[in-house]
Amino acid sequence: MPVNGKAKGSSFERKVANLFSARFEPVTGIAQGFRRNPDSGSFFGGTNKKRTETHDLDHAFFGDLICPEKFKFSVECKSYKSGPSFASIVKGKITQWDDWIKQASQDAESSKKAMMLIMKYNGVDELVFVSAPVLDLQLVLQYKAVYGYKLQDLLTSPNSYFFIMD
Repeated sequence: MPVNGKAKGSSFERKVANLFSARFEPVTGIAQGFRRNPDSGSFFGGTNKKRTETHDLDHAFFGDLICPEKFKFSVECKSYKSGPSFASIVKGKITQWDDWIKQASQDAESSKKAMMLIMKYNGVDELVFVSAPVLDLQLVLQYKAVYGYKLQDLLTSPNSYFFIMD
């Protein structure tokens, strides 16, 4: 049976939104503080980036998740069957990751937030890439200018890592 890639991606986005909503409910005070972006970045993402220069951005959403206003990150989610080869990781040449990082970075820049790229491959823990190292956290992988951690580990970081605290 072929897999519907869009449905798989949407399902993963919902999973991450629910995970973040539960983790950060004490901060946001609401049960569903995160949700899928119905546009998933398509209106302003990719080749449509030029729209950020011609459209009102006051109520625009970038990335795959709609996050609380004080959340510091723009979140991009990717779910695929199998990951890159060990050889491509060692060589530092993973075209798919390069494209995803570019997309996530572009959305982060447009939203004036930091970049967060969450990846899921079948049978492997979720991996999250951010653009700055996280102190006191076990680095799984540095790929070019981004730092990879297990998502479950990153979510143990203090709330102030994720939110602008007043």
